[in-house]
Amino acid sequence: MEAFNTHGLVNRIVDRLPSKQLLVRYDNVEIEPGMTITPSQSRNPPKILFDSHPREYYTLIMNDPDSPSRNDPKFSEFHHWLVVNIREGDVSKGETMSEYIGPLPGKGSGHHRYVFVLYKQPNGRMDFPGLKKLTNNSAEGRPNYRMRDFARKYHLQDAIYGNFFQAEWDESVPKLQEQIKMQS
Repeated sequence: MEAFNTHGLVNRIVDRLPSKQLLVRYDNVEIEPGMTITPSQSRNPPKILFDSHPREYYTLIMNDPDSPSRNDPKFSEFHHWLVVNIREGDVSKGETMSEYIGPLPGKGSGHHRYVFVLYKQPNGRMDFPGLKKLTNNSAEGRPNYRMRDFARKYHLQDAIYGNFFQAEWDESVPKLQEQIKMQS
Protein backbone atom coordinates (compact mmCIF):
# COMPACT_ATOMS: atom_id res chain seq x y z
CA MET A 1 0.00 0.00 0.00
CA GLU A 2 3.06 2.24 0.04
CA ALA A 3 2.14 3.02 -3.60
CA PHE A 4 -0.54 5.40 -2.24
CA ASN A 5 2.29 7.51 -0.78
CA THR A 6 4.59 7.10 -3.78
CA HIS A 7 1.85 8.29 -6.16
CA GLY A 8 0.79 11.26 -4.02
CA LEU A 9 -2.64 10.00 -2.97
CA VAL A 10 -2.29 10.34 0.82
CA ASN A 11 -3.37 13.83 1.95
CA ARG A 12 -4.79 14.42 -1.52
CA ILE A 13 -7.46 11.72 -1.88
CA VAL A 14 -7.42 10.11 1.57
CA ASP A 15 -6.22 11.44 4.92
CA ARG A 16 -4.33 8.29 5.83
CA LEU A 17 -2.89 5.31 4.03
CA PRO A 18 -5.52 2.53 3.79
CA SER A 19 -4.40 -0.36 5.96
CA LYS A 20 -5.27 -3.15 3.51
CA GLN A 21 -5.17 -3.73 -0.24
CA LEU A 22 -8.58 -4.02 -1.86
CA LEU A 23 -8.74 -6.85 -4.38
CA VAL A 24 -9.88 -5.35 -7.70
CA ARG A 25 -10.21 -7.67 -10.69
CA TYR A 26 -11.15 -6.76 -14.26
CA ASP A 27 -11.86 -10.03 -16.08
CA ASN A 28 -8.48 -11.79 -15.79
CA VAL A 29 -6.50 -8.74 -14.65
CA GLU A 30 -5.91 -8.43 -10.91
CA ILE A 31 -4.96 -4.86 -10.05
CA GLU A 32 -1.73 -4.23 -8.15
CA PRO A 33 -1.44 -0.70 -6.73
CA GLY A 34 -0.19 1.70 -9.39
CA MET A 35 -0.16 -0.74 -12.30
CA THR A 36 -1.18 0.44 -15.77
CA ILE A 37 -4.10 -1.03 -17.71
CA THR A 38 -6.16 0.31 -20.61
CA PRO A 39 -9.59 1.92 -20.54
CA SER A 40 -10.71 -0.97 -22.79
CA GLN A 41 -9.74 -3.47 -20.09
CA SER A 42 -11.61 -1.52 -17.41
CA ARG A 43 -14.76 -0.39 -19.21
CA ASN A 44 -17.01 -2.72 -17.15
CA PRO A 45 -17.27 -2.78 -13.35
CA PRO A 46 -14.59 -4.88 -11.68
CA LYS A 47 -15.06 -7.65 -9.17
CA ILE A 48 -14.22 -6.31 -5.70
CA LEU A 49 -13.16 -8.64 -2.89
CA PHE A 50 -12.40 -7.88 0.75
CA ASP A 51 -12.71 -9.49 4.17
CA SER A 52 -15.73 -8.25 6.07
CA HIS A 53 -17.68 -8.89 9.22
CA PRO A 54 -21.22 -10.18 8.52
CA ARG A 55 -22.91 -7.44 10.57
CA GLU A 56 -20.89 -4.54 9.20
CA TYR A 57 -21.66 -2.27 6.25
CA TYR A 58 -19.21 -0.62 3.88
CA THR A 59 -18.99 2.16 1.28
CA LEU A 60 -16.94 1.86 -1.94
CA ILE A 61 -15.83 4.91 -3.95
CA MET A 62 -13.87 5.09 -7.22
CA ASN A 63 -12.53 8.49 -8.34
CA ASP A 64 -9.99 9.99 -10.76
CA PRO A 65 -7.91 12.79 -9.18
CA ASP A 66 -6.32 13.65 -12.54
CA SER A 67 -9.25 15.09 -14.48
CA PRO A 68 -8.78 16.45 -17.07
CA SER A 69 -5.01 15.90 -16.54
CA ARG A 70 -2.44 15.69 -13.74
CA ASN A 71 -1.07 19.08 -14.83
CA ASP A 72 -4.55 20.68 -14.81
CA PRO A 73 -6.78 18.76 -12.37
CA LYS A 74 -9.60 21.34 -12.42
CA PHE A 75 -12.30 18.63 -12.30
CA SER A 76 -10.50 16.68 -9.58
CA GLU A 77 -11.80 14.38 -8.45
CA PHE A 78 -13.94 12.96 -11.24
CA HIS A 79 -16.31 10.43 -9.72
CA HIS A 80 -16.66 7.00 -11.36
CA TRP A 81 -18.54 4.72 -8.94
CA LEU A 82 -20.22 4.71 -5.54
CA VAL A 83 -21.84 1.80 -3.71
CA VAL A 84 -23.07 2.18 -0.12
CA ASN A 85 -24.44 -0.23 2.47
CA ILE A 86 -22.34 -3.12 1.14
CA ARG A 87 -22.67 -6.16 3.36
CA GLU A 88 -21.04 -9.56 3.60
CA GLY A 89 -18.14 -8.40 1.42
CA ASP A 90 -20.40 -8.48 -1.65
CA VAL A 91 -20.69 -5.24 -3.63
CA SER A 92 -23.81 -6.58 -5.39
CA LYS A 93 -25.57 -6.58 -1.98
CA GLY A 94 -24.99 -2.85 -1.63
CA GLU A 95 -26.94 0.13 -2.96
CA THR A 96 -25.43 1.62 -6.11
CA MET A 97 -25.66 5.39 -5.79
CA SER A 98 -23.42 6.19 -8.77
CA GLU A 99 -23.42 3.70 -11.61
CA TYR A 100 -19.98 2.63 -12.81
CA ILE A 101 -18.32 4.67 -15.55
CA GLY A 102 -15.04 3.33 -16.89
CA PRO A 103 -11.89 5.45 -17.26
CA LEU A 104 -12.16 8.59 -19.39
CA PRO A 105 -8.63 9.95 -19.81
CA GLY A 106 -8.55 12.60 -22.52
CA LYS A 107 -6.34 12.11 -25.56
CA GLY A 108 -2.85 13.41 -24.79
CA SER A 109 -3.65 13.95 -21.09
CA GLY A 110 -1.20 11.29 -19.89
CA HIS A 111 -1.76 8.70 -17.22
CA HIS A 112 -4.68 9.11 -14.84
CA ARG A 113 -4.93 7.37 -11.46
CA TYR A 114 -8.20 5.54 -10.76
CA VAL A 115 -8.54 5.16 -7.01
CA PHE A 116 -10.76 2.71 -5.12
CA VAL A 117 -11.35 3.27 -1.42
CA LEU A 118 -13.50 1.20 0.94
CA TYR A 119 -14.79 2.68 4.20
CA LYS A 120 -16.45 0.84 7.06
CA GLN A 121 -19.70 2.57 7.95
CA PRO A 122 -19.47 3.41 11.66
CA ASN A 123 -23.11 2.81 12.56
CA GLY A 124 -24.09 -0.10 10.34
CA ARG A 125 -26.64 0.51 7.59
CA MET A 126 -26.88 4.22 6.84
CA ASP A 127 -29.09 6.70 5.10
CA PHE A 128 -27.17 9.20 3.00
CA PRO A 129 -29.31 12.36 3.10
CA GLY A 130 -28.87 14.62 0.10
CA LEU A 131 -27.02 11.99 -1.92
CA LYS A 132 -28.38 11.84 -5.48
CA LYS A 133 -28.29 8.69 -7.57
CA LEU A 134 -26.12 9.13 -10.66
CA THR A 135 -26.60 7.14 -13.86
CA ASN A 136 -23.89 6.01 -16.25
CA ASN A 137 -25.31 8.00 -19.17
CA SER A 138 -24.43 11.44 -17.83
CA ALA A 139 -21.42 13.21 -16.33
CA GLU A 140 -23.71 15.39 -14.21
CA GLY A 141 -22.64 15.44 -10.56
CA ARG A 142 -19.33 13.69 -11.24
CA PRO A 143 -16.67 16.45 -11.59
CA ASN A 144 -15.18 17.84 -8.35
CA TYR A 145 -16.55 14.98 -6.21
CA ARG A 146 -13.97 14.63 -3.46
CA MET A 147 -13.66 11.40 -1.46
CA ARG A 148 -12.41 13.18 1.63
CA ASP A 149 -15.37 15.58 1.64
CA PHE A 150 -17.81 12.70 1.15
CA ALA A 151 -16.23 10.73 4.02
CA ARG A 152 -16.38 13.75 6.34
CA LYS A 153 -19.96 14.63 5.42
CA TYR A 154 -21.21 11.14 6.24
CA HIS A 155 -18.88 10.59 9.22
CA LEU A 156 -16.98 7.72 7.63
CA GLN A 157 -13.71 6.94 9.33
CA ASP A 158 -10.37 6.32 7.65
CA ALA A 159 -10.39 4.13 4.56
CA ILE A 160 -9.59 0.56 5.54
CA TYR A 161 -9.06 -0.82 2.03
CA GLY A 162 -7.67 0.84 -1.06
CA ASN A 163 -6.21 0.21 -4.49
CA PHE A 164 -5.65 2.09 -7.73
CA PHE A 165 -4.51 1.69 -11.29
CA GLN A 166 -3.35 4.04 -13.99
CA ALA A 167 -4.70 4.37 -17.52
CA GLU A 168 -4.28 6.68 -20.48
CA TRP A 169 -6.39 7.31 -23.56
CA ASP A 170 -7.21 4.49 -25.95
CA GLU A 171 -9.71 4.02 -28.78
CA SER A 172 -12.55 3.04 -26.38
CA VAL A 173 -12.65 6.44 -24.64
CA PRO A 174 -14.56 8.49 -27.30
CA LYS A 175 -17.46 6.01 -27.27
CA LEU A 176 -17.72 6.22 -23.49
CA GLN A 177 -17.47 10.03 -23.61
CA GLU A 178 -20.33 10.04 -26.11
CA GLN A 179 -22.38 7.76 -23.84
CA ILE A 180 -22.12 10.25 -20.99
CA LYS A 181 -22.31 13.33 -23.23
CA MET A 182 -18.81 14.56 -22.40
CA GLN A 183 -16.26 16.25 -24.62
CA SER A 184 -12.54 15.36 -24.54
